[in-house]
Amino acid sequence: MKVVLRFKKRGMKRFLSTLESIKLVERSLRRADLPLVFTEGFHPKPKMSLLDAMPVGVVNLAFYVEVHLKDFSGKHLKDLESTLPEDFPLSGAWICEESINKLVAFYRFKLITPYFIDFQNKRVEKKGKEIQFRESVVDFEILKAKDYYIFRYTQKRENLLNPLFLVEKDSFFVAICEEALTGEGEELSSFLERRGTRVKEGSPG
Repeated sequence: MKVVLRFKKRGMKRFLSTLESIKLVERSLRRADLPLVFTEGFHPKPKMSLLDAMPVGVVNLAFYVEVHLKDFSGKHLKDLESTLPEDFPLSGAWICEESINKLVAFYRFKLITPYFIDFQNKRVEKKGKEIQFRESVVDFEILKAKDYYIFRYTQKRENLLNPLFLVEKDSFFVAICEEALTGEGEELSSFLERRGTRVKEGSPG
């Protein structure tokens, strides 16, 4: 069976590279003694895949991993949760046979800074070319909260830009990937709730 796990990569763990994050997940799966399905060949590895890597330093609340397992129950869920560090918790688990990599088309971000960013005219560099940031976003909104600005925007998966390019050098900011969205704009977690089977503690295998 195919199980989709959603983790929150936050705190100091947001500074882990993608490879280090994958190793953390794999190590936790093994420590929880989950019934993993392995690849074939001389060096078998757990059959698993994840969505797009986010830049180091970005809080990722939508760190989705697709894992092939022989079985998955509420006990397995509890065992897995017990192996995870505090700043890399599991926030959801669903049995779903659909490929999340084929479903996801957008990502929603939030950027918090103490200064205003002119999204309309902001230019960033991508693959050696300078482009206008607004050309890569589907929508965005700007909110003011006391001494901070909150920028929320949605980007197409094929046009992802590093949010760190938007901020001033050596300035304070918090960049967050809030959620992955399907081609219809539905939150991936909502899709999984609707089309998959959520596994909770106490769920039978």
